[in-house]
Amino acid sequence: MNPTTRRVFTLIELLVVIAIITILAAILFPVFAQAREKARTASCLSNVKQFALSTLMYVQDYDETFPQSVDCVSGCMADPLGRGGIIVPGSNAVVETVYSLMMPYMKNVDILVCPSQRPGVDFVATIAPIGLRLTTTFRYASYGINFALFQDPGLPPGLFDADPVIALAAVSEPVTTTMFYDTRYDRPGANAKRTAEGCPLLGATSVFGWDNFPGDSRHSDGFNVGFVDGHAKFYNKKGTIPGTSPSGAITVPTYRLPCDLSGVPGGTADT
Repeated sequence: MNPTTRRVFTLIELLVVIAIITILAAILFPVFAQAREKARTASCLSNVKQFALSTLMYVQDYDETFPQSVDCVSGCMADPLGRGGIIVPGSNAVVETVYSLMMPYMKNVDILVCPSQRPGVDFVATIAPIGLRLTTTFRYASYGINFALFQDPGLPPGLFDADPVIALAAVSEPVTTTMFYDTRYDRPGANAKRTAEGCPLLGATSVFGWDNFPGDSRHSDGFNVGFVDGHAKFYNKKGTIPGTSPSGAITVPTYRLPCDLSGVPGGTADT
C-alpha cells in the first residue's frame, strides 16, 4: 500500500455514523427536555410559595384578614353604608386585585409568572369585556386565586353582604385550603379542553369566575398549589386535595382537580 494513500470513510460508514447520532439524539433530547421542565416546575413552585408567604405577611399587617379578590380604586358607586366602593361592571372603573395588593410584599412582578407559561394570563384583556380597568401595577399572572378565600364584597352590586372578607382564624383547615395555583383562562364557550378534562362547560355569560380559571396541568400533567399555611406542593391533574363542603343534604369534595380549586373546606361548594 502506498504510505501516502489516505483512509476515507465509505458512504455506508458515514450513514452508520449519522444513524448512531440520530438515535442518540432521539434518546437524549427528551431527557434534556424533561430536565428543563423539572427545573421550570421547581422555579414555579418557588413562585407559588413566595406568593403565599407574601399574602400571609399582608394578612398579618391587616388584622389577620385576607384581602378582597378585587377592590375599587376609582370610578365606583358609593356604598350607602360607607363600607367601600361598589364596583359596577361596565362603568370603566379602575380596580386593583390580590396580585397588585401583594406587590409591596413580593417586590418582583416576575413572581407572578410561571416559567412554563410566559407571559401568563393577560388580566387587562380578561377584565376588559366586563367594562373594568386594572391599575398599572401588573398585567400578566400565571396563578389563579381561591375565589372563596379572597372574597369580593364590592362585586357585583346587590351581593355586598353576601361576600364579606375572611379572617385567618375562620379558616379551620389551613393545610388543605388553597390560596394560589397554576391556572389558565378559559374564555366563555371555549370548552374543547374542558370537555377533555371532564370539567363543567362554560356558558356564553361565564366571563370572570372561579370556573374560568381551572388548574392548568402544564408541568408533566400536573400543577403547583399554594396553601393557607404557607406551604406549596405539586399535584397531578387527577390528584385529590382533602376537604369536604356541604351541598344540600350531602357533603361533596371541596376541590375537584383540575376543574375547581376554589373553596374553603367546610364552606359552600363551588364558590
